[in-house]
Amino acid sequence: MGHSTRDYTGLPGHRLGDVTERTMEIFFGHLRDSNAETQRARRSTLASGRSEGTQAAREGRRRPRDWSFSKADTSYLTHGLHEYPARMIPQIAERLIATYSQEGDRILDPFCGSGTTLVEARLARRNAVGNDVNPLAVLLAKVKSTPIDLEATGFQPREFLSRIEESYAEAARRRALPEAPLEIHPRLLHWFKEPAARDLQFLYERILEVGDPDVQDLLRVVFSDTVLRASNIDHHSSRFIRVLHEPALSRFSPDPLGYFRRRLLEASARISLFTRRLRKRGGSSRTEIDVRRGDARRLPFDGSVFDCAITSPPYGEEENTVGYTRWSRLSVAWLRLNGNAAKETEPAALGASSPRAAVERLEELPSRTAVRLLRETMQVDPARMRQALPFFLDYLDSLKEAARVLRPGAPYCIVIGDRSIRRRPLDMEKVTVELGEAAGFTHRESFFRRIPVKLIPWTTPTGRTISRESIIILERT
Repeated sequence: MGHSTRDYTGLPGHRLGDVTERTMEIFFGHLRDSNAETQRARRSTLASGRSEGTQAAREGRRRPRDWSFSKADTSYLTHGLHEYPARMIPQIAERLIATYSQEGDRILDPFCGSGTTLVEARLARRNAVGNDVNPLAVLLAKVKSTPIDLEATGFQPREFLSRIEESYAEAARRRALPEAPLEIHPRLLHWFKEPAARDLQFLYERILEVGDPDVQDLLRVVFSDTVLRASNIDHHSSRFIRVLHEPALSRFSPDPLGYFRRRLLEASARISLFTRRLRKRGGSSRTEIDVRRGDARRLPFDGSVFDCAITSPPYGEEENTVGYTRWSRLSVAWLRLNGNAAKETEPAALGASSPRAAVERLEELPSRTAVRLLRETMQVDPARMRQALPFFLDYLDSLKEAARVLRPGAPYCIVIGDRSIRRRPLDMEKVTVELGEAAGFTHRESFFRRIPVKLIPWTTPTGRTISRESIIILERT
């Protein structure tokens, strides 16, 4: 699945109702300095950062720098279209792109998730390719990084919503609302109350009537967000995908149409502002963004074709860390993204398979830091060691594949959180550096950040979740 840019440089100014661009900027709380003096200062700061980075690269050391962005708006423009667990915040992607790539470069994100790197690459006039095994992530990344001039398409959000409300009222009056689509999920009425499921099916059918493919994809993203909010999921649970407990479940009365209306109006404003921002910056017609569904261990590219890679990979096997597949399963089912997508995605995730001859494979792993903890784990819980080891082997394979498609001397910027095994902490910065050196990289430098806010809980039944991330800069040898 891919998409290319269109020429938006000559489009007329677009307004959503009476909302001006300045109003939307204030509303979304992300005001970009536009005066020349500020821009010169910013370029000077980045140049200084590159100079410091060169020295640190020679030493291959860890270097302190403020990467917390604790007061930053991390949902500006299209970044706020849809939530995603363990998402790299855009300020990190923006800084990495500015520091380690140049305008016109081709950037790879092999674990693109919801598309943070792709959005920032397009804003910075870089070409980019995003890859992810999760079909919902591919849809989100495509929509977030695609400009749409709604006026040019003829799509009017408020008129569309009015038609939906009128059609719904008529169907309800005639008792002709669709039945809950039980065929899309074996336990649909466990995860959704039947009235909510019928309303969601009504919305889905209306979305399919929209002809413009980019607009329909935007509506599908809003619909996915509505699915999650209309479900019986306990969003405050310490585990992904758990139903609300009583009496909260009995009190829960979702309003899918009302939520969809609010989110569509906001999404339309976000995509309009994103499109105008690209037009003002110029050059979007020469920027290519492509999003693909695939395995990061087997990328469909021949030779060294990328100038830079920026990504935030999983930091462990899905069963014991972030369950991206479980989190997206309901949306995948409702969107009918792929009949086998849910079955295909989890086995293709890093660490999904158990290796044979686990002890022998452990000794092959070129990371002293990981091997030490896995050996300790094997002494007390051999099954847990066999469960954790495949992730590190797969992570190594993904690093080797990135080395294969990057040009010599190209930087690979990896944002990853620490993890634990049986509540024993594991420094993933050290693991990444060790595996990276075995895969064909040298270590340039590392930065660290405390995570101020996150979607998933801070504490789960298996211990505390990550509170620190590492930003690791490798260089293709």
